[in-house]
Amino acid sequence: MNGYPKRLIEIDLPIKKISAHAQREKSIRHGHISTLHIWWARRPLAACRAVLCAALWPDPVDPLCPQRFRNDACRLINKFAAKAASDRELAQRCSHDAWKKWQALAKIGGGLDARKEPHWNILRFALLDFIADFADWDNSTVAEYLETARALTVSAHESLGGAPGTRPLVADPFAGGGSIPLEALRVGADAFASDLNPVAVLLNKVVLEYVPQYGQRL
Repeated sequence: MNGYPKRLIEIDLPIKKISAHAQREKSIRHGHISTLHIWWARRPLAACRAVLCAALWPDPVDPLCPQRFRNDACRLINKFAAKAASDRELAQRCSHDAWKKWQALAKIGGGLDARKEPHWNILRFALLDFIADFADWDNSTVAEYLETARALTVSAHESLGGAPGTRPLVADPFAGGGSIPLEALRVGADAFASDLNPVAVLLNKVVLEYVPQYGQRL
């Protein structure tokens, strides 16, 4: 593909909602990696998750955005909107504003259509609404959010020239407490993490290798 399509992060980001989720995250202890070891410069998982999604996914309005990504994103967002509009449990996971938009989207005949240029702008803001709610700690392990985010990441990677069956690589040379590489894995990318501090290296090894491999046994 010729040219560089802008990513969503270059267009917009729901900073206010993401910041609220990051602030709330400070009081969460159960299941959070902050309980493994105190790290003085730990990045909020909410912010890392949102930024990674917005950096990995192209802006569908950009003329250079691959049509394949628009097609896949419309299909995935239509599916998510239909589920959010009809499934009470998922609806309760959505912010009120986003849920109203999912309802409205589900009522569009056939949903978003990637062949219709006016729908690209609706898709752009639907993706941003999705990112804002996915930043919520309570949604970080919800199947519908995870599956949609990972499918969008794979579609973006392959439509931008990535080999089929591979995933984008997020490299963090100074990973510290491991927030960025952890969230890269969560949203469907591969992660390479390193640090000069041996304590940080050990933390990342535990978070990225041992916990996924051994789980509760650890």
